[in-house]
Amino acid sequence: MTNQPNSEEHIQKTLTELNARLFDLAASALPQESESTLQEVMRLVEQLSIQISSSQDKFQQDLQQVEQERNNYISVVTHELRLPMTSIKGYTDLLRQGVVGPLNEQQFSFLDTIRSNVDRMSALLSDLSDISRINTGRMVLDIKALEIEKALNEVLQSLKPAWAKKKQQVEADLPAVLPPVAADYNRLLQVMANLLRNAIMYTPEGGKVTIQAKTEGEQLRIEVVDNGIGIKSEDQARLFSPFFRSDDTYVRDQPGWGTSLHVSSKLVQIMGGSIGMYSQADSGCVFWFSLPLYGDG
Repeated sequence: MTNQPNSEEHIQKTLTELNARLFDLAASALPQESESTLQEVMRLVEQLSIQISSSQDKFQQDLQQVEQERNNYISVVTHELRLPMTSIKGYTDLLRQGVVGPLNEQQFSFLDTIRSNVDRMSALLSDLSDISRINTGRMVLDIKALEIEKALNEVLQSLKPAWAKKKQQVEADLPAVLPPVAADYNRLLQVMANLLRNAIMYTPEGGKVTIQAKTEGEQLRIEVVDNGIGIKSEDQARLFSPFFRSDDTYVRDQPGWGTSLHVSSKLVQIMGGSIGMYSQADSGCVFWFSLPLYGDG
């Protein structure tokens, strides 16, 4: 399906060229018998063009139907899985609190593993739900004037255990004054947390992650800069594709589903901004996104 637009474009180009050559040929002096044959060929080419156009329309309809069915399936699955996931988390927490009796170290370890995997599954369900709502146009945002510093401080606080555990240096290097942006607060937190979490995850112990911001015209650009493992050039073009994960061994060893960057890119686009990255392998990377300034800034 990925190559379908290129295939359609190639077919249309070929038919256009063929028609042009046939018309040129029809304009030249031809014997009566050849002219009749040429007219029949032109009729068949026109009929073929109509059939191809009809097939393309049918293909698009089928593709839309498949997309709708997929989104419906995702919606049902995420809804049905939330209840048991919530129950597992709740009972795990009760066990860890010693409600049914004391636990030994090994039992605590087992429960931590369960909770960690449940959290991963919950994150996946959340991303799948967002993808479904975005694709079906059901994503509703509350756009307001927001201060980047407030959102960033909240994200840094929530992720502090992660970067403190790896003894990393995570800091914000922001101008003294930044204009407010027009964005949905919860979705802004989600995007910033996704980018910062990725930077922490793929930056080795003792590394450094810096958040920077600056105005560019009518947009505010936020950058997450790390000195981590970097990203191979052949992987960069696919980073924001759903479910993409690099074959790099270090990446595969880290938990993840390949959905957070895709969701982030869609959310930024819906909020009127853009997103991107640049990197060199083994030299860290910079993920950035921009959002429109609120009013006159």
